[in-house]
Amino acid sequence: MLHQKLKSVELTKDFEILKNGPINKYFKNSVLDLDVNWFVDNRFDVYDINVKNWNKKNFHKQLKLKLNFPDYYGENPNAFNDCLGDMMNSRYKGVVLVFRQYDEFINNARQSAEVILDIIAQESRVWLVNGQKLIALIQSNDPNLELPKLGGINPIWNSAEWLNDDRV
Repeated sequence: MLHQKLKSVELTKDFEILKNGPINKYFKNSVLDLDVNWFVDNRFDVYDINVKNWNKKNFHKQLKLKLNFPDYYGENPNAFNDCLGDMMNSRYKGVVLVFRQYDEFINNARQSAEVILDIIAQESRVWLVNGQKLIALIQSNDPNLELPKLGGINPIWNSAEWLNDDRV
């Protein structure tokens, strides 16, 4: 019965991503741009951010600025989690956080970069329970970018760049 119901579900970009976890990796900006446009066209609130120059000292200030966090944002992981939860808005189907050149942030501050993604992955489940979707699209100039389990799930490459040969 469940299998029959799943077959009848329209395979949309949000479903395609969320079935494998809320974080999807991209290599080519052109592929990422196609998916970003789909989300914009389908009533998602999209934040497209280049994180090339983020480091351990400035990333919280950048998050506050780019995500329009309030002045009282505490610039720590707990405050990020709280403010992320406050971004839920019923005018949209959900929020998509696009982080371009994430490999640079990982090279500059790996632990911070992984903590941010882990919080997004965990918070995404809370959003789903509340009928909203929280998704992160991670673009990397490193076609072999590896990330640890985030929210208990290993991030995967998007369907258009699933094979290694598709990321050259």
